[in-house]
Amino acid sequence: MKVLKWLLALTFYHPVMLSVIIAMPFLPFMIYDDIKIILINEIPVESGSMIVIGLLGFFVYLATKVQFLGIPYRKITVLLPFLHMIIYTSFALSAGVTILNKWADEGLYSKGWAIMLMLLAIVAIRLCMSLLYWKYPIVRRTNQYME
Repeated sequence: MKVLKWLLALTFYHPVMLSVIIAMPFLPFMIYDDIKIILINEIPVESGSMIVIGLLGFFVYLATKVQFLGIPYRKITVLLPFLHMIIYTSFALSAGVTILNKWADEGLYSKGWAIMLMLLAIVAIRLCMSLLYWKYPIVRRTNQYME
């Protein structure tokens, strides 16, 4: 069983995770480009960014929760939190794209309101991320300074 676990990890999971690590830093820039296209051309864009974020997030989740699969990624201590922050940022930008697509496609609200709602969605998701890392910090706080 142990050999099968190592074989599966080395032949499937780690090559896929390597491509995830390479592709993830570019994801927010690609979504930002979609936002720019919507605002300049005033037409909706078709982007499957939520699906891509979900798929990439699944592999990062496996590296975080499964101790065996996450061993190489815990050696570089900043890598998994960096990937988490990219996922949250990409999700916030993708929510902004969804709001802007509603404006460009259906005209539910004006352009100014669409931009304001997009910015509010991004700020709300970033605040939720800050709350998450305040409650569950990356580095555990010690009580040596508290009396």
